[in-house]
Amino acid sequence: MTPATPPQRDRAAAPASPGSPGRAPAASPAATGGADDAAPAPAGLWQRSVGAASNPDLKLAMAASGTVLSVFTAGHMAGNMQVYLGRERFNGYARLLRSAGAPVLPPNTLLWAARTGLLASAGVHVAAGTELTVRAWRAEGRTPGDVARQSARNAARLLRSATARLPRLYLSPGPRGRGYAEMYREAPFNGFFLPGFDSAHDPRRRPRGRRRSVHRIIARSMRSTGAVLGLFVTYHVLDLTTGTRPAAARSFEHGDAYGNLVGSLSRPVTAAFYAASMAALAGHMVHGLRTAALDTGLTGTAERVRRVDVAAKAVGAVVTLGNLSIPVAVQIKVVR
Repeated sequence: MTPATPPQRDRAAAPASPGSPGRAPAASPAATGGADDAAPAPAGLWQRSVGAASNPDLKLAMAASGTVLSVFTAGHMAGNMQVYLGRERFNGYARLLRSAGAPVLPPNTLLWAARTGLLASAGVHVAAGTELTVRAWRAEGRTPGDVARQSARNAARLLRSATARLPRLYLSPGPRGRGYAEMYREAPFNGFFLPGFDSAHDPRRRPRGRRRSVHRIIARSMRSTGAVLGLFVTYHVLDLTTGTRPAAARSFEHGDAYGNLVGSLSRPVTAAFYAASMAALAGHMVHGLRTAALDTGLTGTAERVRRVDVAAKAVGAVVTLGNLSIPVAVQIKVVR
């Protein structure tokens, strides 16, 4: 079988001779409109930058940017511990951050340089993670729409499971005869703490050998905890940096970092949101540091893997407990 010969473009089509009625005249290039005449579709900025990178390059970018963000988070926590030393010490620490580099550099120069670096690291981290996620979905034959629908179904199932265990009201025929009814309330947490409740109400429970460990749950929740941290950082900037209402407290005053922190965390809802965000930070940081060490080749032996696990858990625990102690201290009036 020989491949078809492409039509010649520099010759005019010869008219068919009367002796060959079955031969049709060759079509002109303008009339064919072949695929070789069409210009290739221009690639977008995303495809030329992030989309053109290989998976190992994207993982290294996530490891580097995540390490930068983790180091900043640890340093930020250490600086925030000065809130326990009083208003003057904490406000002095805030002034030092704004005036670092003076008088050689204008005020806020180094502060904005650090903010720019952190914003760039966060952008690289999110972009690389998004591209890797889309590629993983594509390899599984899924689209973002499929994932969104599956997430909505999972959320609806969790909501139904939660509401099914709430106390409910029932109507039953009363003893007085026709036309009367008695209303009774189901006991709160009706059998919820009894042995076998989950097995009776959840027949699709995983077999014992296939149940997910805590590490596996954290690994599968990295996208969710990352989204929570993104919302937390946005709220945190609006709350304590720009003082934008309604995120910030009514008593917000530029230059009084101590008073702004105490005024914000004195609100129970805000303190609870900060505490929940620290729980997401713990899981994200521990798994992220461990994955960064694996992707960069720092864990060549089983002993190194164990050391990396211990170090990641220690850093995550210290940072999380340090940050979590501040809203708790404000709520119980240790810091006020």
